[in-house]
Formats: sequence, C-alpha cells, structure tokens
Amino acid sequence: MDSRHVWVAQKISDAFEKTVEESEALVKQRDVLAECDSFFKPDGPSKIMFLRQTPKVQTESGDWVPSGAPSTMKMIHPEVDKMDGKVVFFVRIGPKGVRDKEMEQDMLSGVIAVPNALDTYHRLLSDIFVPILQKQDTWGKIQEDQTTEFMTGAIKFGNTLAEAVSSLEGGVELKKPDAKFVTTIDLKPAAFNKAASDNKVAGHFEMVLNNWCEQVERLLDQSDSKGTAARKQAEDVGPDTELEYWRNRMAKFNSITEQLKSGESKLVMGVTMAGRTQAHRNWKAIDMRVTDAANEAKDNVKYLTTLEKSLEPMYTGTPHTIIDSLPALMNNIKMMHTIARYYNTPERMTTLFCKVTNQMITNCKGYVLSPGQLWNQDKPSLLKNLELCIRLNEAYQEQYRLTRDRLLSQPKGKQFDFNETKIFSKFDLFCKRVSKLIDMFTTIHQFSTLAQHTHIDGLEDMIKAFFKIVEDFRRKPYDLMDYTKNQFDRDYLEFNVNIHDLETTLQGFINSSFENITSTEHALNLLRQFQAILQRDSLKADLDDKYMVIFQNYGLDLEAVQKIYEKGKHAPPLVRNAPPVAGNIMWTRQLLRRIEEPMKKFSQNKSIMTTKESKRIVKTYNRVARALIEFEMLWHQGWVKSIENAKAGLQATLIVRHPESGKLLVNFDKEIMQLMRETKYLQRMGVDVPESAKMVLLQEEKFKFYFNELGYALKEYARVMGSIIPVAKPLLGPHIEDLEKKISPGLYILTWTSMNIDGYLQRVHSGLARLEELIDKINDILENRVDANLKVVSRTMLIDLPSDRSFSFEDFVETQTKFIKKASGSLGIKNHEVERAVSELVDMVRHHPRENNELPISDHAVQEFTRHHEKLMYQAVLAATRNSFNKMKKRLGSRSSGGFLFVERPFFDVDVELRIPSVNMNPSLEEIQQSINETAKKVLRCAKDIDMWGSRSNHNFYELIARDKEIVKVVLLLTGSIEGTKLQVMEYINTFSKYDFLWKQDMQSEYKRFMDKQPSLEAFEGELKKYMAIEKEIQQIPPVHNIGALSLETQPMKYSLKAEAGAWKAQFAKNLHNQGNKDLKDIFNYIRDATLKLNRKVEDLEDVRNVMFVLKELRERESEIDNVMVPIEEIYSLLGRYEVKVAKEETDMVGDLQYSWKKLRNLATSVADKLSQLQVGFKRELIKEVKVFIIDVVSFRSDFDNHGPMVEGLDPMEAVDRLKKFQQLFDVRKRKWVNYSSGEELFGLTVTQYPELEKTEQEIQMLDRLYSLFVTVITTINGYGEFFWVDVMTQIDAMSEQVLQFQAQCKKLPKSLRGWAAFRDLKKKIDDFLEILPLIQALCSKSMRPRHWAEVMSVTGKTFNLSEDVFKLQHLLDADLLSRYEELEELTSAAVKEEQVEVKLVAIGEEWQDQVFEFSNYKHRGNVMLTGSVTAEIVEKLEDTQMALGSMATNRYSAPFRDEVQGWIIKLSTVSEIIEMWLVVQNMWCYMEAVFSGGDIVKQLPQEAKRFQNIDKNYMKVVTNAIETRNVVITCYDNELMKNLLPHLTEQLELCQKSLTAFLDTKRAEFPRFYFVSDPTLLEILSLGSDPQAVQPHFQSGLFDSLTSVTFDKVDKTKMMEMFSQQGECVKFIKVDEYGHMEDCPVYAAGNIEVWLQKLVDGMQMSVKGIIKKAQQVVSEIPIEDFMFTHPAQIALLGIQFLWTSDMQTGLTNAKTDKAIMNKTLKKVDAMLREMIIITTRDTLNKNQRTNLETIITIHVHQRDTSDDLVKKKIKDPNDFEWSKQARFYWKDERDTVIISICDVDFEYSFEYLGVKERLVVTPLTDICYVTLSQALGMFLGGAPAGPAGTGKTETTKDLGNTLGKYVVVFNCSDQMDYKGMGKIYRGLAQSGLWGCFDEFNRINLDV
Repeated sequence: MDSRHVWVAQKISDAFEKTVEESEALVKQRDVLAECDSFFKPDGPSKIMFLRQTPKVQTESGDWVPSGAPSTMKMIHPEVDKMDGKVVFFVRIGPKGVRDKEMEQDMLSGVIAVPNALDTYHRLLSDIFVPILQKQDTWGKIQEDQTTEFMTGAIKFGNTLAEAVSSLEGGVELKKPDAKFVTTIDLKPAAFNKAASDNKVAGHFEMVLNNWCEQVERLLDQSDSKGTAARKQAEDVGPDTELEYWRNRMAKFNSITEQLKSGESKLVMGVTMAGRTQAHRNWKAIDMRVTDAANEAKDNVKYLTTLEKSLEPMYTGTPHTIIDSLPALMNNIKMMHTIARYYNTPERMTTLFCKVTNQMITNCKGYVLSPGQLWNQDKPSLLKNLELCIRLNEAYQEQYRLTRDRLLSQPKGKQFDFNETKIFSKFDLFCKRVSKLIDMFTTIHQFSTLAQHTHIDGLEDMIKAFFKIVEDFRRKPYDLMDYTKNQFDRDYLEFNVNIHDLETTLQGFINSSFENITSTEHALNLLRQFQAILQRDSLKADLDDKYMVIFQNYGLDLEAVQKIYEKGKHAPPLVRNAPPVAGNIMWTRQLLRRIEEPMKKFSQNKSIMTTKESKRIVKTYNRVARALIEFEMLWHQGWVKSIENAKAGLQATLIVRHPESGKLLVNFDKEIMQLMRETKYLQRMGVDVPESAKMVLLQEEKFKFYFNELGYALKEYARVMGSIIPVAKPLLGPHIEDLEKKISPGLYILTWTSMNIDGYLQRVHSGLARLEELIDKINDILENRVDANLKVVSRTMLIDLPSDRSFSFEDFVETQTKFIKKASGSLGIKNHEVERAVSELVDMVRHHPRENNELPISDHAVQEFTRHHEKLMYQAVLAATRNSFNKMKKRLGSRSSGGFLFVERPFFDVDVELRIPSVNMNPSLEEIQQSINETAKKVLRCAKDIDMWGSRSNHNFYELIARDKEIVKVVLLLTGSIEGTKLQVMEYINTFSKYDFLWKQDMQSEYKRFMDKQPSLEAFEGELKKYMAIEKEIQQIPPVHNIGALSLETQPMKYSLKAEAGAWKAQFAKNLHNQGNKDLKDIFNYIRDATLKLNRKVEDLEDVRNVMFVLKELRERESEIDNVMVPIEEIYSLLGRYEVKVAKEETDMVGDLQYSWKKLRNLATSVADKLSQLQVGFKRELIKEVKVFIIDVVSFRSDFDNHGPMVEGLDPMEAVDRLKKFQQLFDVRKRKWVNYSSGEELFGLTVTQYPELEKTEQEIQMLDRLYSLFVTVITTINGYGEFFWVDVMTQIDAMSEQVLQFQAQCKKLPKSLRGWAAFRDLKKKIDDFLEILPLIQALCSKSMRPRHWAEVMSVTGKTFNLSEDVFKLQHLLDADLLSRYEELEELTSAAVKEEQVEVKLVAIGEEWQDQVFEFSNYKHRGNVMLTGSVTAEIVEKLEDTQMALGSMATNRYSAPFRDEVQGWIIKLSTVSEIIEMWLVVQNMWCYMEAVFSGGDIVKQLPQEAKRFQNIDKNYMKVVTNAIETRNVVITCYDNELMKNLLPHLTEQLELCQKSLTAFLDTKRAEFPRFYFVSDPTLLEILSLGSDPQAVQPHFQSGLFDSLTSVTFDKVDKTKMMEMFSQQGECVKFIKVDEYGHMEDCPVYAAGNIEVWLQKLVDGMQMSVKGIIKKAQQVVSEIPIEDFMFTHPAQIALLGIQFLWTSDMQTGLTNAKTDKAIMNKTLKKVDAMLREMIIITTRDTLNKNQRTNLETIITIHVHQRDTSDDLVKKKIKDPNDFEWSKQARFYWKDERDTVIISICDVDFEYSFEYLGVKERLVVTPLTDICYVTLSQALGMFLGGAPAGPAGTGKTETTKDLGNTLGKYVVVFNCSDQMDYKGMGKIYRGLAQSGLWGCFDEFNRINLDV
C-alpha cells in the first residue's frame, strides 16, 4: 500500500463511520488492491465503488428489517451487483492516472445513499453545480447564447430530477397479502374458490382489498382537492406548474396500475371475486374512477408537453423573443383547445392563459431588473426596456384577439370564449405601472442633465433639490415593479407636484441669473447653455426674452472696460512669461476682444439694433475701441526705438570669470535674449517688426549654438579638471597652465560678433582632449597598477588559517612559518611593482606633449607624489598585518563551546589524558599560547622584508608597524587569546571530576564500608550495574570536544577511565564471589559435619544427646535451608551474568547442593529409626544420675545462703569477691542441669525441677548487674578528678554523656536492690557528680576571662594555681562548689553575655573599617554620583548597626565596654545624617544639572542658572573630597567640609526648585497636556525645545494617546509631514478645503515647544477629522475591504459604525410601512460580517491590518447581535429605548462633526488619533456601563464603576473614551496623592478637554 491506498481507505472510513484499520484491511484484500492499482493507471477503469450493507432478516409479515449484526463493507461493480446501502465512489479525472503526490487533484470521491440516490443526484446538481455555474464570470471562447442554452438545460434537467423524486416519493404502495398465502395458493379458479371457502383466508384477502379501496379513494379525493388547489395556487406561478401537476398525477395512477398487474394483486382479486365479497364490489366502482383519472392525466400531459417548446422563451428569453414566439404559442394553444379531450374546458384554458400572463410579467420584471436596481441603471436604456414591456402586452393581446377572431370565422369549431378580463387584467395593471415609471424616469433623465452643468452659479441648489426629491422617492421601501401595491401611485403624484414646484423655482432662477449680469460674454454663454439644457417646453419660451436684458447690461460692461483701461494703462497686468512690450499689447487687445465679440453678436440681432438705447451704446463702444488701439501703437513705437541699445550687448567677450568663486561662465547679455523674445512674440501676434530686430532674430540659432557650445566647453573643462586626482594636481601644473592659455582669448579678445569663434572652440576642445588623455593614463596607472597592487597587499593574509582543518601543535608552527615566508616574499614583489609604477607615471607626465615645454615639472611635486604613495603602501602593509592578526584573533578567540558538532573546525588538536591524580591536556594551554605568540612575532617580522622606497639597504616598514597602536592592541589580545578559553577548558575538564572517585577513593576501604552495611544481593547487583553503566557512559563520551579554537581529543582519557571502572567492577565481583564461595563452603561443611555426626557410633547418653541435637537442628534448619541455598545460587547466577570467572569445582558444588541436602535428610531419617531401638539402656542410667544431682544441689544452696555475697552487713567490695567465687561453682552445676533435663526430654520422662538452682541463678544475675555497675562508676568518677583543667575543657561533653549513661543504668536496676548499701553509695556518687557537672561546664566556657576566675576564688575562698600543668579538676571538686552554686552560675552567665557584646563590637569595628563609598559615572562629569545599590546597602547596614548599638547601650553586661559603645553610636549617627543629606543634595543636583545643562531653560532662567553654577562648584568640592578619602566613617565623621557645605547646598537647591516649579506652571498653563507629565520629564522636554526631533520619545509620556513619532521634511527640519502610532501606522497631516478636497497641511515645529506642541495637537485633530469627513462619504460606495485597508484603523472602524447606524436608522424609520426591511437590514449586516470573516483567512494581511480587521469584527459582531435582537423584539420605532440605548454614530453636516448618541445624550467626537487599537468585546455589562456613564456625563457628573479586581472597570472606561475619540489619561491612585497633585491633574483635564480615569480612587485619603 502507498499513500493513494491510504487516502482511499481514509475516505471510506469517514463515509462509513468505520475505523481506519477496518478500511485499510478492506483495501489490502488482494482483489481490491489489484482493482485499485488498475484504477490508478491512466488506462484503467475510470471509477471504483464500495458498499456498506446492513444485514437484514425477513419478518413473519414478509418485511425485511435490520438483523442487528454489524454492517459489512465490500467493493462492488454496479453493472452486476445490487446497491442496497451507502456507497462511496472514486472517479479518476487526471489524464496521467492517479499520481502519488497529486492524488487529490487526480481523483474525486463522493457518497451516495442508495435508497435516495436520485434525490442525492438532484441536490448535487441543483444546490451545488448550478449555483456555481451561475456565478461563473468567464466561459472562455464559448458564445453567450450557447452558455444560456447550457444553463437552461441544466436547470431543466434539475427540475426533471425533482419531478422524478417527487413521483417516486408520492406514489401509492398497495398493501401486499401475507407471504404464506402467496406461496400456497395457485393463480387458478379452483384454488381461488378453495381459498374463498376458508373464512380465515377469505377474511385476510378482504381486509387487504378494503385497505386498497381506502388508499386509492384517498388518492382520488386528494387529487381532486389538489387539482382545485392547483388552480388557486400562488398568483405569479407560470404554466410549467400545470404540466408538473399532471405529470405527478399520471405517475401516481400509473404506479397503481402497475401494482395491479402483479401476481399478489391477481391473487387478491381472484379470491375476493370468488367469495363475491363487498370489498370486491366496492373495488370495481373505484377501479373505473382510477382508469378515468389515469386517462385524463395521460391525455393532459400529452397536450401540455406540446406547449413546452413554445413556452421556453418565457423562461429563458427576453420580451423580444417572447413577442417572436407568440404566434406559435397561440397556434399550439388553439390546437390543444380544439382536439384535447379533457383539458379544453373554459376553466382550465383560462387558468393556463393566466399562468402564461404571470410568466410574461415575471420575465418582464427580470428583464428590466437584470442590469441592476432601476435607480442605478442608465436611464435611456431603462426607458427603452420599459417600453418593450408595454409592447409585449400589446403584442400578446393582439395575437390572442387575432386567434379568437379566426375561430369566430369558423362557427362550427370550438371558440375562445374565456374570461379575458381575468387573463389580461394583471398585465394591463403591470403596464399601467410601467407607463408611470416611464414618465417618472423621463423627467429624472431630463433634469439629470442639469447636474452636468454645476459651473452655472446658483444652479447647484436646484440640482440638490431635484436630487433630494429623487432620493426621497428612492428611499421608498417598496419594489417599484410591484404593481399590486398602490403606495407608488400616491408617491408618484407627490413626485409630479414636487417637479412642478421645481420648474417654477428654476424659472425664477433663470430670471434672477440675468438680473445680475457681471459679464456680457458670460451672460450670452449662459443663455446659450440654458437653451441647450432646458428641454422642457415650459422653460424654453422664457429664455428668448433675455437678449434685451443682456444688451442693456453690455452698456455697463463697456463702461467697466473703460475704467479698467484708465486704471491699468500705466502698469497693466502681464501674461505669465510674456516680455513687457508684447504683454502690454496682449492686455489691450484682450480688453478690445471683450467688447468686440458681444458687439458682433448683437449686431446680428435686428430687433435689438433698432432700439434707441442701442445708439448710445454703439457710440461708447467706438470711443473705447479707439483708445485701446492708440495704446497699442504707443508701446510698439517705443520698442522700435530701443532696438539699437539692446544690440550693443553683442560686443561683450565670450567668457567671464566669476569674481568670487573663480568659475568660468558664458558672457551672453540678457537684453539680446529679451529683444529676440519680443520680436518673436510680436511677429506671432501679427505686429510689424523692424528689419534690424529681424536680423538679430535670424541669428538666434547662431547665438544659441555658440552659447550652448561655449557652455558645453566650460562644462567639459570643469569635468576634466574635476577628474584630476588631488594628489596629482601639482604634478600636472604645466599641463593645466597650457590649457588655460588656450581658453584666455575668450576671456579677453573674442566677442559675439567675432568671426573666428569656431576656431577658438576647436583649439579649446583639442587642448581639453590632450589633457584628458594624460589624466586618463595617469588614472589608469593609479587604478590598475598602484591601487590594484595596494589592494592585493592590504588583502594579503600573512597566516594560513583554513576553516576546514585543525592543526596539531607542531603542524601549526611549521605551516605558519612556511606560509609567512611565502607571503612576505609576495609583499616585497608587490612593493617593488608599485614603486616602479609611480616612477613610470612621473616620467610619462614629464614627456607628455604640450606647447609650453620651457616650463619644467616641479621636483617638489614629484617628491610629494612619491611620498604619498609610499605612505599608501605602508597603510596597505599595515592593513594586511592588522587583518591577519584580526583573523587570527577571530579564529583563535572564539568563545563558542561547540561540543561535537561544529560549523568551523577548531584550530588546535589537543589530547585529554588521565595522569593520576588529575586529567591533563597535551600539549598544555601554555605551550599553545607560546606557539601563537611566536607566530604573531613572525607576522610582524614580515614588514622587515618590505623596503621603504629609495632606501633599499637600511630602512623598512617594520618599526612603523610595530609601533602602531592597533597592532600593539591586537598582539596583546593574541597573547591572551587562549587564556580566554581557559575557563571553558577547565570547566570541560572538570566534567570528568564525576569519575575522579575511580582513582581518588581507596577501593578496599570503600568496599569495606559497603560490606559494613551488610548489603543484600540486590545491593551487590546495583553496584555491579553502576560500574557497568559508568563503563558505558565513558564509552559514549564524544571522541572530540571543541572549545573555541581547541579540539580536545578524549580517546586516551577514555581508555584510562574504562580501565579504572573495570577494576572497581572486578573488586566488587571478586568480593561477592568470595562471599558466595564462603556461604557455599559453610553449607557444604555443615552438610558434611552433620553427615559425620549422624554416622558416628552411639555408645553413651552424651552420644544420644548429640545425635538428638543434630536431628533437632536438622528439623529446625529444614525450613531455613532454602533461604541459604537460594542466595548462593543467585550469587553464582549474578557472577555468570556479569561475566566473572568462577572455578569449575565451585560451579559443580552449586549444582550438587540440592542433591547433598536431600541425601542428608534421608540419612537423618534412618538414624532416628536406629536410635529409638537403643534408648532403653540409656534411660536407666539417666534416672540414677539425676537422683545423685538433686542431693548435690541442696548442699550447694545451703552453702550459698550461709557464706555467699547476700549475707547482711557485708562491705560492697567483699561482696564482689564472694560473688565471683559462687558464680564459678554455679556454672558447673548449670551444665549438668541442662544435660539431665534434655535427657529426660529425650526419653519422654518428667523433667526434674531444681528450685534451689533457679533461685540461685536469679540472685547471681541480679547481684552481678549491681556490683559490675558499682565498680565501674567508682573507678570512672574518681579517675575524672585527676584530669588537668585544659583536658577537662575538651573532655567535658564525654564526661557528661558517660555519667548520664551510668545514671540511666542505675535507674534500670531492680527495685529489690535499692535497699542495699552498694546501691545507695552508687546512686550518691552519680547524683553528686551530675549536680556539679553544669557548673564545671559553665566554668569551661571560653568566655571566662582572668577577671572572672578572680571572682570565683573570691566566692569560694580558695586560691587556685591556674597554670596548665598544675590546675586539675580535683582542685575545684575540693572547693565545695555546690555550696556557692547560685553565685557561681550567675558569674558564668555574665561571662557569656559579656563575650557576646565584645564579639559584636569587634565585628562592628571590622565592618566599618572596610566600608567605602562607590561612585558611578554621570554623563560627561565623571564618577561624581554615589552608586545607588552600594549606598543603599551602606544605609541599611547603618540602621542595623545603630539598632544593635542601641540595644548594647541599655544592656547591663556592656559595662566593661561602655565607652567604646558610646563612641560608635555618636560616630554612626553622624554618618547617617551626612549620607541622608548627601543623597538629598545629589538627587536635587542631578535634577538641576539636567535642567541647566541645556541651553533653552538657561536663557529663560538666567538668575537660577547662575545660582546653580555656584551650587555645582561646591557640590564638586564635596564629591572630590569624598573620592579622595573613600572610607565611609572617615568621610562623614569629623569632616567639617561635609557638615558645613551640605546644609547650605540643600537650602540653595530648594530655592532653585521653587523657581523651576513656578516656571513649569507657566508652561503647563500654555500647553495643558504638560500637567500629565512629571516635573523631571517636563524639564527634559523643555530643554529639547530647540531640537523638535529629540522630543519624539516623550510623546508617549502623557502628551498623546497613540501618536508616537512624526516625519520631518528632509529640507525644512521644522516641517512635520506625517504622524505614526505605536504600531507603526502612518497618517499624513491634511486638511479638507472648501470644495471638499483633501490637501497636505504640514505642522511647523517653530517657536516655543509649548506652542508647536499645541499646533501638533490641532494638526492631529484636523487631520483625523478631515479623513473621517471624506470616509463617511465613501463608506457606502466602495467595497468594505478597500475601505478598511485604505483608511487608518480608527477611521475604518468609525466608518463601519456610521454604515451600521445609517442602515438600522433607515430600517427602523421605514419598518412600519415595509415589514421586510428590518430582515433585509439584518441580512446586510450579517453579510458584511461574513465578508470580514472571509478576509481574515488570507495570509497576505500584515499585523496592523489583521489587528484592525479583528477589532472591526469584534465591534461588528455586537452590532450584528444588536440588529438581531431588534428584529427578534420586533422593534419598529427609531425612538424605542432598545435602539436609543445603543451607541449610534452620525456625521452631522450642519455641525461639521461626528455625533455619537447614547440614549438621550449626544457626544461630539474628539478626533484624538488612537492608532491601531484592539477594542473590548461588548458584553451586556459593557452596554450598561456605557449607558450609565453617558447619562452621568450628560448631567455633568462623573462616573465611578465599582467591582472586584480584574473585571474590566478601567478598560471599559478607556474603551468608552476610544469610542468617543477621547484621550483617556489613566492615573493609578494611592495614599501618596495630595491635594496639590490632584489639583494639578484636574487643571490639566479641565483645560485640555481630556478624560481622567482615576484607578483605585478609594485609596486616596478622604481629606484630600
């Protein structure tokens, strides 16, 4: 199986709801797999199918029902197999077969539910394929009519399938008789008669037939009722429903007829007929009706089918095609009416005609609406289509009447006597509506032409009024084509009234237009335009009366022209670019044209020219025209006279040198250019020009040519001079001078009238070419021979450091030596080549041809040129050396610990070796470093082989390079390059320390410690496993580990470690083996000894007892023996597993162990049998000996009582001696007692009791415990007294422990002993010692000083020699310490406390001796700041120490150290005060330093700046003093400078602070947003005022919501062009002009910072407002996607909210008149949401676009839910609270702003730029908050949302602010906020109009 089979199996699994494993098992079957493989091939079968079948069983009634068994799957072939269940099919569509990687493109799969296969196919075609094809835009090369035909066929096929499904489902299935009767009764009369005689059988068949009668009768009744209903169905159905109805009816009756032909039906009919039952009689009557009904349906279908072709244009065609098909249709209907048997009734024919009419109306509607909504269509096309509908109605009625009339001419035939009113009334009504629409849209079209002439002033309002009328009509919620609703007729009437009013207004406008005529020309044009556009008859007549009005106005126009002339004749306005003379003439001609053109038009109107008024106007015209012509003449004459003066400029020289820059310029006089321009302009205007001016103009080309050529020559001169390398310029001095000589004639001799300008240009160009040739050669040599070689030298690597190779220590040294030598040689050659090239270049310059050969090349210039290139060579060598060193440093100095895998191979191969006791490297890091250092020296020595120019013998570059700072720095870094990896190398080496126990720990002692724990066999196995695991772990250590430049080879060390681990494993295995061997030998010895003892001859009672003992022991050990033998076997098994060698005899012994034990047990059994025979003789002997022993025992007891240790009054020591004696005597008798008792037990006798012995044994044991303890205690305690005191101090704990043990043992002695003298002495001795022991312990304390021992002697009255070799414990014991116990205890306690105080004081002294101040760098001032963390630690330590000293001062045990404690308290309190003051001064100084270091604030506060300079000097004194001292105590205590200066500095800084605060308040008052910025930040902003770009980082410090940065113009650095949000969204600064066009409106950062920041706020708000204004106009016109992504995120969201509010408002307003409008609006809102969701699936969206889209969807989901809610609640009033409580967004043109309404409160949008922000999901709680807060704000109150933490109070408030375009400033409140701070915030909010959100407001103190 491959991936194709798996895919097939997966699809089968999904379809059949089986597991993938079951599906794969099916596909893996050999025949299925072969079929699949064949299907996958290009030439195989094109489909395969699989069936899921549910097993069924037949019930007694004959029905098949599921059996309950699991369903089965199989492959089927539909040609031969029955499909009864669910089928999955696979179809191959790929021409190349089914390929592995493209299987989803190469085959399709689908599922068919077999009982409903036809329905499935119908749904697939109608619900999937047809809708997809209908949306198809392009069909390739296929023609449109073919596409239409195909789609029609597809739809018809779908309808046919639907009918087939319906007929299958709707058929009647007659009940079948019981199967047992069907199989037993033959279809013969005799059998029928026999069955009819059987009551049970006859009853069953009658019941079946009765059931048939009911079913069929129900169908007939249903058909009749349906037939009636069919005629009363929907009014707009077409004729196809008639055919569908009769087809269904035919199918049902055919189904019954077919069933009656079956055998079961014949059986039922035969039996009931034979029995002559009532059911049979009933059936016969019904059967007749069935036959009639079937015949009727079949006949009707036959005739209606003939109409299908004629009716087809009504469904697929246009009114044109329907008109063409009408004759054929009428003819077919006439034929059907004439010959049909059933359908030709008037009722049915009328119904058919009505449906034909319906379909024509439907087609007309579709045709008219196909280009789109009526309002959006092209009006001429629409009118044409509407007229076609009327023509169709006329044609339809005409054809009907023609047919009717033809039938009337044949009176015998059937006539068209149908209800014509019913047939045509609908179409007539529809056409009436169409006629009104034609009239209305004709009016709209005529008036729409006005909209193209908006340039006519004043017409715009009327155009708007017209469009408002149209828009009001357009907003009507009904369908214009719905002719059944008469609302249109009322609105149409109103429309006509409005249009009439508009015509009246327009007439008034025309009149007023001509009342205030400003220009005659304009008025004539206006008249012409009105005549062109006003087509309506009522307006045309009025226009003809306007001519006279215009002519009267023309008279005024003439006077106006006269005034303009008089006013402007001295300085007329000129046309742009026109020369003065031509410009004046143009002006006068323009005035002339203004009066001349209208006069020509008026002169043609005879009715005007005959009036009296006309003569006066003509006279004025002549006077003005004459004055204008004379003006032109004067200017022309003046210009003619000035021509000769202008021509004088031609005598100037060709070239002139600029006096300042020295640059050469073409010297052409502008007057000549002016003369030529005037001549050209006047000639074009047709003015006469003198010949001299024409001559100059004729030379225009020549002058321009020379001007251009000279300009080009000077540009070439500048270019060639510019191409000279500066260093070569002195060298080329003579050549440059030669060129200057060639240029000089143009400067001094030649003029523009000279004849030899061409020759001059030729000489200049040839000189330039020669010099350029030389420069090119110089540049070529410098580029290809000098610079190229210098580049080679500078890029030369002096060392070989391949990245793919590692070096051993020796290889590295050898390779680098060779390589350096080779590179050094190469550098020497390149050096000589460069030197030679420079020399050749100098020679070439000397010998290059020039005309001034007498002028030599300067030697100084040659030397400078050579020296320059020599320096370049030095720099190239230096670069090569530096690059080599840097590469070496990079290659060697890598810090990356790469492990085993690496990109670049490490440089050195190093072996890691185990040299006990440590892991070492070979070679060592020091040796590697040494080799690197040597290589670096050799690289430096390369410079010795490169000689300096001109000094081959002595000088080279070595010394210069060796002194270079960078080289020295790199060399120093290289000398420590390996040092950098040392730490990592050591870390890596240390990773092997986990194995160091292998060689560091003593193997034997570790094993002994292990064995001391008495380990189990599992513990042994664990140890062996551990060492096996260590061996494996060592084996897995990578053979190579790379650290930086080192490749560490670990193989040698791995061998060593493995050997060590192996030795440990061998040790444990060996000892385990020894233990197992010992246990094995022990058990074998036991078996052997037991066997020997049992085999021994039994001769006396002792032998019997011994044998019995062995037998008893065997019985006892029998249960334990397995516990001994199994571990032995396991040990040897373990040794075998871990491959430990074991001797063969041991292995044999382990194998024989079980056998030997079994053998011993058998022997024991035989010995026990033998012993039972011998016991009689031994028994007698035993009885005799027992009797003798009884007498001996009585005697022994008597002696013990009289002379033993228990005799009263004995001295304890004597009692001890007697006890030892009697103990020995008792032991002898004890042994006999045991032997005799065991013998009696052995022979089954009664065991003799010896009470005397028992009593004696108890007493001896008891006495032994007492006296043993007594002797031990006396000896030990008396021995303590002889200890020297120095030993007592070390042994005291052991002594205490020992005596406590004695006490415990004493307490455990029996109570009976407590009256004895020995016990009393013992107890007293222990108690006395324990009582004095705590005191001795206290005296042993190290805190005891000589003064304390003096007090001890004073208290006890004894004198002690405290020398170490004299003073013993006994001396103290003899001093009777117990009598002075309390005094001594208090003394020792005081000694301990005093020592604690002493220790603390010493610690304080040491701690503060080491405490020093740390200073950190501050800007450019150096280390002048106390380091924060260190100073904080010092302050903390100060507090801790002062607290400790305070408690010491009140402690009575501090008396010996009181002065010292007091001294420290004074010192540290002073230090604390100084540091506290210092930190205050430091903070204020930093703050002030930042303020006064910038220039802007210093200028505004000069007095404070001066004060701060003094403060700064004093502060630096303090800091300098502290830096020199450093120690904390010395710096702060007893330092007069600190004590005096710091308070003074604090006072001065506070004065500065007050002045600054006042200064800041003035700035805040000017720019209120500064109130939200902290003082330090504000000061920093103000100090940056002169650098606007530097202020940008502070925009987000409280100044703006989202504006983060701006773009400054590249030229004008104060001009801000664009603003950016935190997310990088860019918005241009714009404004909307009076015409509604957007234009750039940069903001200028000029003036004080507070001024331009306010401009920035205004510019931001104006830009946002402008964009919103434009956006609201286009939001409904452009696609949603384009709108969202072409506008800023904030505006995109607002636009969607505008659109939603508008749609919902419109819907609610019209909801009462149009019931469907709210649902339509909801669908529109929902469609918009779906469109947005589809956009989210694109991966082309960037981050901002996605955030924007998600935010809009978040808000629009709420809007959709709100719309849904309004629809569900059936809200139909825009004033309903359910609507008004929502946030509603409007653009109000009259207020030119955005209004957001929530309930009855209207908010004006604030236009703050918000960037790309995510918005909250709107929940019901959010809505409540919005409503509540907006109501509060509407009543000029605040809001205080309350609730648990994290529920979104702050976020909801901010979100409401974002909704209203507000900047919400959030303040986190605390108890630190005072009334001043709050007042400052409120002032800022009140002045700036922002919102303040006070989070955790309740934390502020109540009084604040």
